[in-house]
Amino acid sequence: MTGADEQQAAPCDEIAARFESTATAVSQLFREHNRMLVGYLTTRLRSEQEAKDVAQEAYVRLLQLQNPGAPSLLRAYLFKTATNIAIDRLRHRRIQHQADVQPELFENLTTTGMEADDPARQLIEREQADRLLGYLQELPIKCQHVFNLHRLEGVPQREVALRVGVSERMVRRYVTYAMVYCRLRLDGITVDQVRRYVSL
Repeated sequence: MTGADEQQAAPCDEIAARFESTATAVSQLFREHNRMLVGYLTTRLRSEQEAKDVAQEAYVRLLQLQNPGAPSLLRAYLFKTATNIAIDRLRHRRIQHQADVQPELFENLTTTGMEADDPARQLIEREQADRLLGYLQELPIKCQHVFNLHRLEGVPQREVALRVGVSERMVRRYVTYAMVYCRLRLDGITVDQVRRYVSL
């Protein structure tokens, strides 16, 4: 091996040794604290399976650390990372739930005339309807198409699935995503923020 080859091999060996050290530490954490971690996450998420998924994701993130530090620090990082992932999941769950909270949000888009007697209320509803139409234009084309067919035109999910060439489950997912997306945009959430918390 030449001097240049030895210089190249040295960093590789160092990286391999560092990864092995991290993997050993994470393996020890798993043996000693996994049951406690999953129990803690189950309490927060109300789902043991989801708790196990979050714990697994936290361990994967630990394996990506270059300098894991002392075992006590690694344990604290593990629980902190798992907690953050759980919080993100709970936030995502709440956002998805909003699709069912105000199903009347899109009613004005499907009516030909406003039924409110108050001209001011009619104006507000019309402005909201225009904003919703604008937000729908921000969605992926297929999502827009599915939403328009099912929610605005009243086409049954099964028929929408056949027309668009997706499963009925995907139809429901597109519709839910569109409703949550528009609700959050109406609440003043930016496009980037919405897409960070809600995904197809």
